[in-house]
Amino acid sequence: MAKKGGFLLGTIIGGTAAAITALLFAPKSGKELRGDINDKANDFKETAKDYADIAVDKGTEISRVAKDATEDIKVNLKDTANQFADQLKQTSKEVESDLEDIHTELDSNKEELKSDLEDTKDTAVAGARNVADEVKSAANDVKGEAKKTAETVKSDAKDVANEAKDQAKDVKEDVKATVKDAQK
Repeated sequence: MAKKGGFLLGTIIGGTAAAITALLFAPKSGKELRGDINDKANDFKETAKDYADIAVDKGTEISRVAKDATEDIKVNLKDTANQFADQLKQTSKEVESDLEDIHTELDSNKEELKSDLEDTKDTAVAGARNVADEVKSAANDVKGEAKKTAETVKSDAKDVANEAKDQAKDVKEDVKATVKDAQK
């Protein structure tokens, strides 16, 4: 994009300089020459304004794309969290069902299985905590990446807008200098 914009800007400046040079060497009166230079300067200003408008549009578009990407990431994050929660619920139900079966067996072998039940319970609780911790960690990672992406896109949009403003200022100054030189 920078190469195309630089080439196009150079073409416009070169064309304007050529037009002004042609006007200066044309056999016209001073009043006609000033009028022609003023017309060309106005054309150049309009072109510069068009470029500034394009830069603003691109910045707005980049901002919109960043917002859309952030929304998509949020939706995906919610879906992932919901899937983890559903899996956790399903796993909890399965563990609960297994515990009921174990309870029946415990009635017949209470003393022997009592210690086994305690071990199983501790393992299930630790596993559930690990799954919950992993879900939280994954959610935080996705949030962080979404924020970074949004910030990067926002920063890039600002840079493009600032670059367009700087180019417009440079063009304006060049036109002023050209007009000033032409009036001398």
